[in-house]
Amino acid sequence: MLKAVIMDFDGVIIDTEVVWYEIYKEWFKERYGYDLSVTEFLTCVGSSAKDLFLYMKEQNNIVVDEELFAKDTTARFIAESDALPTKSGVRNFIIEVKSKGLKLALATSATRKKPIKHLKRLDLLNYFDEFITAEDVERIKPFPDLFLKAIEKLNIKPSEAIIVEDSINGLKAGLNAGIRVLVVPNNVTKYSTFDNCYHMAERLDEVSVEHILKHFQEEEGC
Repeated sequence: MLKAVIMDFDGVIIDTEVVWYEIYKEWFKERYGYDLSVTEFLTCVGSSAKDLFLYMKEQNNIVVDEELFAKDTTARFIAESDALPTKSGVRNFIIEVKSKGLKLALATSATRKKPIKHLKRLDLLNYFDEFITAEDVERIKPFPDLFLKAIEKLNIKPSEAIIVEDSINGLKAGLNAGIRVLVVPNNVTKYSTFDNCYHMAERLDEVSVEHILKHFQEEEGC
C-alpha cells in the first residue's frame, strides 16, 4: 500500500539543472577552453560537483580549483534561479498527494538552505512532512542514504513509498534503497537512459496519484 511520496528538489520541483549546465559549460570554456558536454555534466546531476571535477581530472587532466569555481559561479546561479517557477504539474501533483492522505518528503543531495528558501518562495513548504538533505546523511546520491533516512523518518517500509526523480544518480539511489522510482526528466537529464524505473513521464501533470495508488493496491492484492 502506498503511504508516502518522496520528491527530489533540483530538476524536479524547479529546473535548476538547466541553469547549472549553462553556467558549467561557459565556465569550463572560459577557464580551460573546454567544451563540456551534457553527458559529462550528467555525472554530477543529482549528486555533487565533486563527481564531475574528479571525472575531469581523471579523463581530461583538468584540475578544478573548487573555491575558484564557487567564487565565479555562485552569485550568477543565485541570480538566475531565484525567480524560477515550479516545473509543469508540480503544484497540482503535490496537492493531489496530500489530498489522498499520503505523507510527503523532500530528499535532496543539496544542503537544506536552498530548497527551504525556494519552497517558501513558491508557497509549497507546508505541504512537506519531512526534509532530508545532504546535512542529514554521510553519503549522498547515488548511495541510498537519503532515501533510507526518508523512510525511517516517515516510519514506513520501502515498498510503501514512491520516489520522484529526474536523474540517473537519483534513480540509482532509489533502486539501491529498494524503493520504486518515478522518473520525470528535465531538459538536461532527458538525454539519460533510465533503466528499471517504475514509470517515466515527460511532466508531472501527466502523472495521476490516483492511478499510482490503484496500481499499488492491485499489486498488494496479487
